[in-house]
Amino acid sequence: MKVRVCVRMVLAAAVVWGMMLGAGTAAGQFAGPSVSAPTPGSTTPASALNARYSYVKIMPGDVIAIATYGAPELTTTAATNVNTPGGGGGSVSGLKVGAQGEIVLPYLGAVKVAGMTPTEAGIYLEKELKEKGILVDPQVSVSLVDSPTRVITVLGEVQKPSPIPAFGQLRLLDVISACGGFTPLASHTITIRRPGEAEAITVLLSSDPKNTDETNIQLMAGDTVIVPKVGSVFVIGQVKTPSAIPLSSNAPVTVMRAIAIAGGVNFGAALSKVVVIRRTPDGEHVEIQMDLKKVMHGKEKDIALASDDVLLVPANGFKAGMAGGGIGIAGGLTSALIYRLP
Repeated sequence: MKVRVCVRMVLAAAVVWGMMLGAGTAAGQFAGPSVSAPTPGSTTPASALNARYSYVKIMPGDVIAIATYGAPELTTTAATNVNTPGGGGGSVSGLKVGAQGEIVLPYLGAVKVAGMTPTEAGIYLEKELKEKGILVDPQVSVSLVDSPTRVITVLGEVQKPSPIPAFGQLRLLDVISACGGFTPLASHTITIRRPGEAEAITVLLSSDPKNTDETNIQLMAGDTVIVPKVGSVFVIGQVKTPSAIPLSSNAPVTVMRAIAIAGGVNFGAALSKVVVIRRTPDGEHVEIQMDLKKVMHGKEKDIALASDDVLLVPANGFKAGMAGGGIGIAGGLTSALIYRLP
């Protein structure tokens, strides 16, 4: 016998359960975000993965510190305080790079340093001081102190999506932590878009701490970190805890596993009339009918659920009436009106 299901009512129920239980229930059933790939690692050009702080170029608006050995007047590390948003609302010691990329130094006047790395800027200043006869053997060190516009943007399934100041060396888990960590429905397949790189960086995080170093890659200012949401399935009907269950490709969620996560079936469940409602790529809805009794006895295969599947365990009117007396009988009649079991 086939079950004719009112698809609109089922989908509406799934949406309601997804809104009510999508965060709380999933968090209770899964200790952290699902791993989106079985093998950790990353895919990206070697030039992107080998990015280091020494590659950072000075930009207009940055604050740099200059230390010149034997020349206190050319040392700015403690000479100037600059108020910048990137410094947490306080002040930092250094020189702010002007809108045209220049700084003003004693003896040298306006010097353009934008576009250089801190190391390159130090070498350039040494050359200028020597060629102009100011110092015989200058030794200059330039470092980036703060940058109000240099950030790493984190989007998606983190607790507090936000831009993170990135004027120092930061790794992937640093910025995830700065945003409060993952949400319960976060995927561990993370995409990073980097300016100047045509190919996106894909990082597959692992739940095994031994693999942390491999995937905790160095980030650069301007990076955008995107943490997507893992797919979910919805279990409704005669189960203990109707739930939105996040998927995990390293352990596919089958019908039997989804029901187990939802606390098992109620006494009034019609085990032979379970239905999986699936949306096809062309927008149509199909119904896959299963007999859980046969699955449990190995006579029928358990099937893996796909993202956004709705798993409906309908009521058996007679069993519901046996379990609940008059109220159960009324509930069974209501269920019969909705599902019209032949």
